[in-house]
Amino acid sequence: MSDQEFDDVYTRLCYALTDAGEAQTPAVLARLTLLLMKQVDDAALIHQAIGAALLEESTS
Repeated sequence: MSDQEFDDVYTRLCYALTDAGEAQTPAVLARLTLLLMKQVDDAALIHQAIGAALLEESTS
């Protein structure tokens, strides 16, 4: 994925979350996460990404 594609997808996600509303954002993100995990279909890679997300969260 190019930098521009990444930016476009991120922007689409931001608009989608705004449209869904603050109350629905956690559910939308949870469903999106599960759908993407099914697409990745690599448990080790998913575990690595979870660890990276938690690491970045704790350093913010």
